[in-house]
Amino acid sequence: MIHRLALLLVSIVFPLATWAGSVVLETHDGSITLEGELVSFNGELFRVKTAYGTLTMDGGNVTCSGPGCPKAEALIAQARIAGPSDIVHRLITPLLQAYAEKQGYGFRRIYKSDTATTWELSLKSGQLVAVIDGQVTDDSEALRLLAAGDADIAVGRTESGEDAVREDVFALDALVPAVAPDNPRAMVTFDQLQGLLGAGIDNWSRLAGPDLPVALHLPDGKADLLQRLQPSRRFASAIRHVDPDVLSDAVAEDPAALGVASFSSIGNAVPLVVSGACGLAIPATPDTIRAEDYPLTEPLFLHRIGVQQPKLIREFITFTRSYEAQPVIRTTGFVDQAIGRIRFERQGDRLANAVLGAGDAPAAMKTVQEMIGALMRGQRLTLTFRFRDGSSDLDPQSRSNLRRLSEAINRGDFDGQELVFVGFSDGVGPAGGNLRLSQERARSVRRAVGSMLDGAPVELSSDGFGEAMPMACDDTVWGRQVNRRVEVWVR
Repeated sequence: MIHRLALLLVSIVFPLATWAGSVVLETHDGSITLEGELVSFNGELFRVKTAYGTLTMDGGNVTCSGPGCPKAEALIAQARIAGPSDIVHRLITPLLQAYAEKQGYGFRRIYKSDTATTWELSLKSGQLVAVIDGQVTDDSEALRLLAAGDADIAVGRTESGEDAVREDVFALDALVPAVAPDNPRAMVTFDQLQGLLGAGIDNWSRLAGPDLPVALHLPDGKADLLQRLQPSRRFASAIRHVDPDVLSDAVAEDPAALGVASFSSIGNAVPLVVSGACGLAIPATPDTIRAEDYPLTEPLFLHRIGVQQPKLIREFITFTRSYEAQPVIRTTGFVDQAIGRIRFERQGDRLANAVLGAGDAPAAMKTVQEMIGALMRGQRLTLTFRFRDGSSDLDPQSRSNLRRLSEAINRGDFDGQELVFVGFSDGVGPAGGNLRLSQERARSVRRAVGSMLDGAPVELSSDGFGEAMPMACDDTVWGRQVNRRVEVWVR
């Protein structure tokens, strides 16, 4: 009954082609064999008349033999992936190879040009099971190709914003201010960085560096993030780069250069640490990017429309988000989303900032003491929940974290332990209101995670400590956004 209903639904979308003749269908792993007369094949599903009645079988992972089989090309999964060069060439390739190895497929990459590549997956017999074409474009063109039906998957750093587009965060990156190894600067204040980007500081000698005019190198198509660094400038004089690897190489070779580079492509360039007016600084590291503590984090999206990709392609999409894919992502230079733990004793700087920030105010110091007492027996997980600007809605990376955390809990990673959702706020507004807001947000995230669990033996609780532990200074928009968060602690 279920098979027939599925076939009826599919036949509404796809016209059914009919064949006459016997067929033998066998899954690639040899676990299922089906023999009979082929009734129809619609490009995805077989209907076969057998001794047990007419049965339906997904054609996405089977071989077909016999006179009734469709042409071999019809059984090859095909897809087109569009996106930036670094993601297509440096990330999709190893992910496809790892997926192929997991499934027991042979893997072959055919490099055609800097803008085109093809990946082939095959059985041990050499029979092709998938042909996937990769096209290098910028983010906006990839989404346009997807909307026009000229790509099946679009990858990139831009959220689509379209209801019809399904998207997942499958890796992370970040923008990082960077200089050449010969440049003596290791840290700048946020004001100094704004001056360097906005031409207020046009020579490195003004920062006790060499007498060299600042040569600005920027990534193309990053207007929104760049405006967070320097909202008053349009960077008309900057050298623009489409390829992040080329940008980093140009910065590394020029002692006068200042670049805003991709963390995944930093190469031989040296990242600058940026501190705020209050003295807090968050360097770009895999842990700070994974937790969105670093404010210029960039999620990498995988977009598609509908669910009509061949089964093998759907399985690959699922693999990119899986626990098994995280080590592969890590080796490419991008930041994976594996859930790590940070011990309490490794967070001395954050705790010291909390104590200093409380000052002599008795109520603030009491909140800090309560916070330390609540967290000192735990470990912080390297995933954090943050909200869109001016909204109670989670941002894209945090929505991905909901699924990732619930999957880990259901997998048994935290059996017998307590997960505490701990809310924090920025320091703008009354302390009492900030405390209540941090507690409400922590409860809302706890409820959202709890609704996705399958009865795992895990205790979920929540707490909030307002503005007690800032991650960044509140004098910038991005600093305030970093401070508004819900952390997850395990104990």
